[in-house]
Amino acid sequence: MAKRKSYGAEGGHSGKKQKTAHVHEPPTSEDIYTGRQLRQLLAFEQDLRKARHGLQSFKNLLDGIINDEDKDSEKLQILLDFLESVKPREDDDEVPVYLPDVMETWSMATQLNNENVMSAVAVVLALLLKVMSGKVDLASYGLGICRTLLQKRQQELLAKNLSADNGKDFIISPTLRLLREAVCLDGGALAGPIFRARSNTFKSLARNIGLRYLGEGVEDPKRPSVRTNAIRFLLSSLKLLHLEAKRDLLSQKDIVAALMRHIRKDPPSLIHEILDTLRTSVILDKKLSKDSKIRILNAHSLIRIAELYGYSEPTEDCNDEESGRPSVEESAHAFLLAACTNSDAGVRRSEHGYYPEGVQPDAIPLGINDGQITGFGIDSIPWMSKFEDDVPVRNTLLAEFIQILRPWSNTRQNELLVTIFETSPELVAQYFCHKKSFSFDPKLTATWIGYAALLYNVVQLPIPSWFGHAKDYARVPPPTFVVLGNIIPLPMTLKAITRCFSIKSKLTSFYAIRLLTLALEKLGRALEMHREASSSPNSVWEEAARRLVDEFYQRIPDIKDMIKCYVGLDQDDLLQRQAASRLLLLYYEVIPQLALRAKFDVSPMLLSTIKKVAASEGTSEEAVMSLLELENLCTVAKYSPNMRWFARASDMPHSPFTTLLRLSVEKSSGMSNESLNNILHWVANEHQLVESRPDSRGLYPLIAALKIAENTDTTIWAFLDNCVERCARTPVKYVEMIEEQLEKAGISDQDDTITCPLMMTMGEQISYLAASSPGENVLKELAKLLSAYLSYSLAAGVSKPFINATREFLATGFGDAKLAAKLRISEKQKFAPAAQQTPDEHNTLIPDNGAVDGLDNETTHHITPEELEQKLAVPITTSKDSALSKWASKPPEELVEEGYASSLIRLLSSDHASIRKEALTNIAKVAAKIKDSAYENNEQVWLLLMELVESARDAISDGPLPSVIVAFACKGLEVLMNPLHCLYEKLNLFLTSGPVWSLDRIPLMQHILTEGPTDDGAFYSEISWLLSFLLESLRTTDDIALFHKRKVFERLFALTANPFMGPNLRTQVLRIVYRATSIKGGSDTLITRFGAVSWLLAQRDNATDAVEKRTYQALVARLWDACDRKRIEEWSKGGVGRLVE
Repeated sequence: MAKRKSYGAEGGHSGKKQKTAHVHEPPTSEDIYTGRQLRQLLAFEQDLRKARHGLQSFKNLLDGIINDEDKDSEKLQILLDFLESVKPREDDDEVPVYLPDVMETWSMATQLNNENVMSAVAVVLALLLKVMSGKVDLASYGLGICRTLLQKRQQELLAKNLSADNGKDFIISPTLRLLREAVCLDGGALAGPIFRARSNTFKSLARNIGLRYLGEGVEDPKRPSVRTNAIRFLLSSLKLLHLEAKRDLLSQKDIVAALMRHIRKDPPSLIHEILDTLRTSVILDKKLSKDSKIRILNAHSLIRIAELYGYSEPTEDCNDEESGRPSVEESAHAFLLAACTNSDAGVRRSEHGYYPEGVQPDAIPLGINDGQITGFGIDSIPWMSKFEDDVPVRNTLLAEFIQILRPWSNTRQNELLVTIFETSPELVAQYFCHKKSFSFDPKLTATWIGYAALLYNVVQLPIPSWFGHAKDYARVPPPTFVVLGNIIPLPMTLKAITRCFSIKSKLTSFYAIRLLTLALEKLGRALEMHREASSSPNSVWEEAARRLVDEFYQRIPDIKDMIKCYVGLDQDDLLQRQAASRLLLLYYEVIPQLALRAKFDVSPMLLSTIKKVAASEGTSEEAVMSLLELENLCTVAKYSPNMRWFARASDMPHSPFTTLLRLSVEKSSGMSNESLNNILHWVANEHQLVESRPDSRGLYPLIAALKIAENTDTTIWAFLDNCVERCARTPVKYVEMIEEQLEKAGISDQDDTITCPLMMTMGEQISYLAASSPGENVLKELAKLLSAYLSYSLAAGVSKPFINATREFLATGFGDAKLAAKLRISEKQKFAPAAQQTPDEHNTLIPDNGAVDGLDNETTHHITPEELEQKLAVPITTSKDSALSKWASKPPEELVEEGYASSLIRLLSSDHASIRKEALTNIAKVAAKIKDSAYENNEQVWLLLMELVESARDAISDGPLPSVIVAFACKGLEVLMNPLHCLYEKLNLFLTSGPVWSLDRIPLMQHILTEGPTDDGAFYSEISWLLSFLLESLRTTDDIALFHKRKVFERLFALTANPFMGPNLRTQVLRIVYRATSIKGGSDTLITRFGAVSWLLAQRDNATDAVEKRTYQALVARLWDACDRKRIEEWSKGGVGRLVE
């Protein structure tokens, strides 16, 4: 056979089928000048090139309207003319189709697989809805177009576009924008119907969310990727969908996973949108159940969001709007804080603090009888020692999430982790049990500093009330290991802490000192809580406390090491010295058994610090730190048996006690010397300088006298130092002198006579001072000081006869009549109220200028009638006659959920019999339409509507249907729309109990008020529904009569006696009362039949909030203004008028 002839100029046919490249020709277009021209361009054409030409022309027109919205109104008028010309006719038999030619073109392009036209239609429709969303007068056209898109034929076209191949972004993205505009149109009016068609409208959404931008650089905001458009469509749906639809959407695992999978690679603007929407529409949505929230806030999602820490944002192309916006890291941090710490978010579950999951702290274990140890004691509790390797927790999701955080490398992650620990204390011990890589071995690196900062914040956390038990302390203490793990976490080993002091670094030693200080403070609080929970010294709580202290011993350095560290500190390192002295003090105060093992002589360090404080001037930082160190050492000295308070050192002018007294008086400006005063009082008590009795004011009269004396001479300080030393050395001698003085004054030695040994010492030694010729000015100053001392002592409660005897004793010692005459006792000196407290508190003295009475300057504000109306008045919902015709073209779902059925029901209260009868007929038709549909609650809705029809059939000819029945039917429809409603079960039981409702009864009121709630914790939700139902039922005088007959107001007034009833529910009751006052005769009935005035005044007196009090008072005035005063005055014989006034 001959070869086939070859065609072609150069090279022949290869014999294989050549691949044809799809060439995307740019579309042609023309300018549009009239609406008629636009209609002709968009007319259905078999030639898709012409169709594309018309669509492109329409797109150019819409772009011009969007870009020049305020400048070019001609283009908008062209669009209006076009829309008016293609508006479908209202036909009851056919469903209207908007833009039929465009829809036909779209259908044909899909059949022929013409991708250019498929994309062009979606682009044009998205732009058209965008234009309409900003124009109120175009909203009806937009809703019509969206309803057309929801017809079955158009749904299939949307699904075809959405399921296009992965590379067809030019088809998928416009379709997603179209759906987003449809969802957002008119405030989400059609969000519900669009979601109900999710098999088509949400087609391939998870796949589309995964189609992210793969180009170089940053995604262009003007050309968003498929993922960006898909996510924005999803977020808009979450914002606008009703509760049930939102719950169903969040249950789509593939969509949730796709949303979070590539969030770290998304542009900043999209990340902000995701986090803001999830926070406002999911986390903070109190109506959304926790089970629904946890579907999106799972461990995978939290981990992906945590990856945004350290997100690097592009710096270029940052406009002014974005410049004021928080960074991605800040937004992610705020989101995680809200999600992980708010119990309503669903992530954090309620827990029991230091009691692990599975432990029953109130169960009586073997060996424990009424809290007393009878057998093996705390060892008889089987779970007390089983949590050293792992601590089971309730918050397993959070426990898994926090393990991936790196708090040592990021301060915000540190803050997040610590906040989670604060709200869920059970996680602390469990976290460090599993975090084996956490090493506190000091290396002075940034990582170690991060470790130390985290441990500092963790140890600083407070202990939960009752160790996390629900109410009061449990019968059994929490496991020792868990408590200890919260006080001193596992990484803080004895070896690591000791090494912090051994290496030559001020930073590591300072961190170790501060951590140990916090741990000891927290241990002190834990031991105090154990003592509060303990009923006797032999209780299981006391044994747990002893075991806790023993275990704590093994984890911290010995006090000898701390003393060595403190002694080795540089004298100029004031910050570390103050911190170390505070740590030593806590050793003595919290664990004295360990501290007293070391024979620590604090005297040298105390004297050195006293010198430093005495030499400092002013209120500089160095002076303040030195004073704090001194206070700590003085308190430590209280525990030292070898401390010599009155021994004068060779290089010190006075004894330590007198030096401290002088510092307390002279160095008090701007410094807190309350601790020094307490120490001085304690030393004076211990060494019998003053009487040790509860009503004795100790040294405070002397301190007060020294404070008012300016620049006390050194000779006087030496005199005081000599007196306190002698009194402390031989206190018995001066006690006997007191008895002698009392006998001379003829005073019997009674138990309630307050005296002072130090005064006797001064009286004895003053003659020696006068004999040493100190100078006349010194003696005058001393006389003035002693006068003030005696006066303040008298004011402090020292016996007056003793004061007079002491004055004579001192005057004799001066040996000079002039000086003796200067010793005057003023009875006008008194302690301030603070000084009448215990001596351990800081006391001050003030001149007696009379009692100062506090005046209540709070002015009384009254709520005006206008303000009361704004607060309590609720408008009455009515329906227009047009509701009789609007429902016919609506699908069953919209009849119930959009309120068309409720509008028909309200017409049964019309004053016109013809409207009532027509409304009743239409309600029967609506019920039949809903029953024959696929609506999910069609049976229950049909039953409610038909029972309403049967109940009203014989009554509507006589007059309007009672408001109670109308309101109940409308509120009942709202309940049936939500199967999770707290009254869903009770309403269905009511509907199945009988075919007709009694018109003179109030449905469900008895069941709600007398029976328990269907769901646990739903009582107040049921009450809230009942109150809103009763408010809507109260419209006419007949309603007032029915409320009177069924004793509604008595039940409402009794309901407010519940102390746990919230303010919102109380406000609802007040709104019902206010509504009654707006009805003719309502105020008279409330006053005469229900005692409303007395009830309101009683509620006012019991209220704690000032605004609430004024509201009750204003409502009383409202009752008085709206009633028949003459009749009420005669009925009450003027009593109501007097109460109101």
